Amino acid sequence: MSGLLIRGVLVQVPGVVVIGTHEEKWAFMSPGDGMGRTNTPTQITLHKTLADDPEKVVSGAGPSGHSQRVAEYWQGDPQHSGAHIVTGDDGVVASLADCVTWMAYHARSVNPFSVGIETCEQLGGIVYQAALDATVAVVAVLAETIGIQLQFPRIGTYKNAPLRRMRENPAAMCGVFGHRDNDDARGRWDPGDILFALIKQRLGAEAFDFDAGEDLSTWKERQAELVRLGHKLVIDGIPGPATTAALKIEGYRGGVWALGKVDAAPAA
Repeated sequence: MSGLLIRGVLVQVPGVVVIGTHEEKWAFMSPGDGMGRTNTPTQITLHKTLADDPEKVVSGAGPSGHSQRVAEYWQGDPQHSGAHIVTGDDGVVASLADCVTWMAYHARSVNPFSVGIETCEQLGGIVYQAALDATVAVVAVLAETIGIQLQFPRIGTYKNAPLRRMRENPAAMCGVFGHRDNDDARGRWDPGDILFALIKQRLGAEAFDFDAGEDLSTWKERQAELVRLGHKLVIDGIPGPATTAALKIEGYRGGVWALGKVDAAPAA
């Protein structure tokens, strides 16, 4: 069974069919649509293909073939853009490039720090439940495998403009964001609110008002506790790779706070 390409390894997504990079002749990203990178991403960026109408969720799975059309569109687009992953209306996921070692041109200023996921939708804001479910499952795997904290801008804090802190210092932002949070050319429906509500409900992701600094104050307290436990960290409120590594040592799954600690082994 195929999976997401992460650091050259195929990682399966439980319950989701994944078309791996180059598994189909169309399942790849053109060289002009990104470049290599050596840093570890600290963000996941969620996109919708149309993103110009309020979301309308339709139960079940939609038609197949949409992810292929999206991949082929990017391959032929002279503007050079694309995302690492595309989720089709039918809930089938296409992995087009390595999520860590390849920097896709999908969200401007955050490209160096982010993994991009495009969720397909139909005209009129129609999105199928199968697509939503598959994207949430992908977010869970990416977070645990790469070590990206499951936190997002609280629903209702979007003010028709990118986050101020994302504009000022995107490298210091960690978590799951929408294209709307870093690009003033996008709007509320890229990707809308439903995906964020689902990652909170199903994955335990934390919601913060980032521009109010709620995440920073919370993480400073956590970092201070990690320092008390003997870890050498800068207490800056930014849960980047060093903080994630410390949490992993302390038993958190993938170093991700929201995923909690790995269950202790049963007694013999």
